[in-house]
Formats: sequence, structure tokens, C-alpha cells
Amino acid sequence: MPVLVHKYGGTSVGTVERIQAVAERVLAASRAGHHMVVVVSAMGESTDHLMGLASRITAHPDQRELDMLLTAGERISMALLALALGERGAKAISFTGSQSGILTDERHGHARITEIRPHRLREALNKGQIVIVAGFQGVSREREITTLGRGGSDTTAVALAASFAAPCVIHTDVAGVFTADPRLVPQARRIPRLGYDAMGALAHLGAQVLHARCVDLAAKFSVPLEVRSSFSDEEGTVIVDPATLEGPAVRAVALERQVAQIFLSGEDCAPGAAASALETLSALGTAIELLALDAESERVRLSWAVKESEAAAFALAWEKAEKPAGRWRLRVEGGRALVSLVGSDLAGDADVALAAARALSRAEIPVLGARAGSLAVSLLVPAERGEDALRRLHAEFVENSGGPR
Repeated sequence: MPVLVHKYGGTSVGTVERIQAVAERVLAASRAGHHMVVVVSAMGESTDHLMGLASRITAHPDQRELDMLLTAGERISMALLALALGERGAKAISFTGSQSGILTDERHGHARITEIRPHRLREALNKGQIVIVAGFQGVSREREITTLGRGGSDTTAVALAASFAAPCVIHTDVAGVFTADPRLVPQARRIPRLGYDAMGALAHLGAQVLHARCVDLAAKFSVPLEVRSSFSDEEGTVIVDPATLEGPAVRAVALERQVAQIFLSGEDCAPGAAASALETLSALGTAIELLALDAESERVRLSWAVKESEAAAFALAWEKAEKPAGRWRLRVEGGRALVSLVGSDLAGDADVALAAARALSRAEIPVLGARAGSLAVSLLVPAERGEDALRRLHAEFVENSGGPR
């Protein structure tokens, strides 16, 4: 029988009643002729609850111990689902990430999967058992428990699907991928089909339907991927290789909140100071958006956007780093949001970026930075205008254009 991977998020397994409903879905898929591998997240807000417990003990928890703590949430979900399936007469067995052979690097809190050795999973499937796997976690080669970061259960599911050459269905609390967050834009519509590249851009730019790394992994290994609701049988969104049609097409609009803008200036700089400054930023591992550079003979001006949660850590790292010759000054300004149009061939038509800026200007929303690429046009705006900017651009580029097909 072919293998099918299901993933159920925290909302989908948030109560005993919902776990019972998931068991029915899994059992139905198994009876339809599939070997089932099911990845589960922690129940509801249990990860936040565990984080809260840790914060009551220390403001600076050790990352190793935090990983040990947080992985408990997924272990609870997997065992309860296995029990629910057993109560229905199915043979089911649960495995932690380490028992599943999910090997990662050493980075606690945001580890990356390096290899999967699913020997125990294959043995269980060959015995006719439904396999339940705790998402979000793995084990390093030094046998330390690691976690993959928020949303990491999606990546667990796609990585397992790749190892079994199987399709993957991500079950969540929304009925697929929409043209915008339907909680913020009531006019948002479900997108029936979306390319890996556009979905990846949406995920990286703030859409919270899928973990960005899981989309990158699905594209790399051509994993058939679908996003569906856990609470209905309606059609979802299929993530596929895009059709090759010329011309710009906006598919969706994404919003990333809590963004900061960093300004770095250098005076009395030596020749090549701009390149040296960029090399320093690269060495610090900075995730940079909307980079702008202005360099003259002895003066350099740089600005870019980062997640607000990362800005303070970067500023501290910059102070400790070996800097290029000259007088350097760093300034961080929070309170920004990044709103992005995502689609295809957007860089091939300058009118897309210009029309986006004009639409925000008409709404008196200041544009503090911009970037145009083939997959996305992103604009930096004040945080308090982020949702308004999202709705304005959705109305301009999705609703008025007839929406996605």
C-alpha cells in the first residue's frame, strides 16, 4: 500500500473531542488503502503554557533544557491520538522525533534536519500499524533532544513524506491558503492551486499557514503538498509546480508584523568600506530584508529590515564585532510592518511596485522602504497601518482583478 503523511496542528488536536475527530479522519484514510504516518503538534496553547512555566522560573532559560521541556507537548498529543485509534480497533503506535530517526544539527530551539533514518517507522508500517510521530523535534548526533522552531511540525511532516516518497496533507484550522489572512480581510478567497515558489514567498513574508522551511523542503524533493481544514471536508489548496505563463500575476497578499528598521552609517571610511560592512553583516548571520545602500568616497549609508525580536540581539552583536575602519553609528527603529504582494513575474513589470506605492499613498499610508523581486513586491509601513495596507493592496490587486484562479 502507498504511504500517506497527515499533519495535524495544535488547534486540530486542541481538545480530547478534536483528537477523537482526528482519529476518525486517520482511520478513514487508512481504510481507503494507505499506510498512514501522522505528525501531530502540541495540543492548543500547551507550548505557550510550557514557555510560561519556564519564564516564571528564569528570564534566561537554558536552550537545552527548554527543548527538553517543550517537546513534552507533542509527546502528549501523539500518545492520546494512538490511544484514540486503539479504542477504535486500529493498530497504532507513537514515536518521538528521536525514535523516528529524525537527526538534526546542534542548534537548540531552531535546529535543522540533516537526515532521517525511519527504520522503526517502516517496521511498524510493515506490521500494519498506523504510525504517529511527534512533530517539531529531533535528536542531534550527540543524542541531544532538539526542536525545529515554531511551526516545525510542518517541516517534520514534509521531511517524512520526502523520505517515504509520499504525498503530504497539512490539516489546519483554515480551509487552505487564502489570498490574504481571512481573519483580517473578509473578502479573501481560497486559492485552489499555488506554486511552490509563490507559497514559499508567502510563508517567508509572514503568511502563517505553513512553516516556510517545510515549503522549501517540499519544493526541493517535489513532495505533493496539500493544505486542508481539519474541521470540514471542503477542498483545500494544492501546492504544485506553477504553470509557465508569461506576465505578472499577483496571487496573494501577506503581512508580517513586528518588524524593525536598522540604519547603519559610516563616516571617514576607507575605500571598500561598504563591501566590508556587508561582509560583517553576513558573518553575523543577519536575515536582511529591503537592504538599501548609499556609498560615496568616505561615507556609507545602509538600511534594512529585520524581525523586531532579532533587532536587539543584532545591535549587541554589531557592537562586539570587528568593524571596518571609520566612525560607525547604528540606529534601530521598531514599530514597522512588512506588507507584500506575492505572485509571479512581478519584477518584469515596474507598474506593479508603482501601483502598490500609489495605492498606499492614496490611503495616506507612508512607505518607509520597498523591494521588488520576481516573486514578491514588499513595502515597509508603520506598524499601526499594517492591516490597513494589507486590505488596501488586497482590494487593489486581488479583488479588483478577479482573484486567483
